[in-house]
Formats: sequence, structure tokens, C-alpha cells
Amino acid sequence: MTVVADQVAVTNRAADRCHACGHQAECATWLDSQEQADSPPPDYCRNADLIAAQKAAGPRQRISPDGGLVQ
Repeated sequence: MTVVADQVAVTNRAADRCHACGHQAECATWLDSQEQADSPPPDYCRNADLIAAQKAAGPRQRISPDGGLVQ
């Protein structure tokens, strides 16, 4: 499991970006079609950077509130 430096701030930012996107219907369809967590998000995804950082961090790495890796 990835450890996030400020889980609340990261989660709130991700939720805000998602709600402001305007692609909720397309995203819901994409999410419903995903069986593997390794599929990349659609090009319009405003949280693609966060998803990529979490994938790159792997287990037990830290991600800063701005989405970067904490060394």
C-alpha cells in the first residue's frame, strides 16, 4: 500500500479535479470497463499525474500533496 504524505489533501484535490472535469459519464463507463488496475487513465483524466505517481511509487513509498515522490 502506498503511504501518502497528506492523504486528506491528496484525496480532496483528486476529488475536486474529478468533479470539475465534465467527463463524469465517460469516466464512469471507463471505470466500469476496467478489470486491471494497470490500465492507463483516459487522456482527459485530470488525475492522471496522481495515478502515475502512485503507480511509480509502488508499495510503501510516499507521495507528496503535489503528487510527487517523497525521497
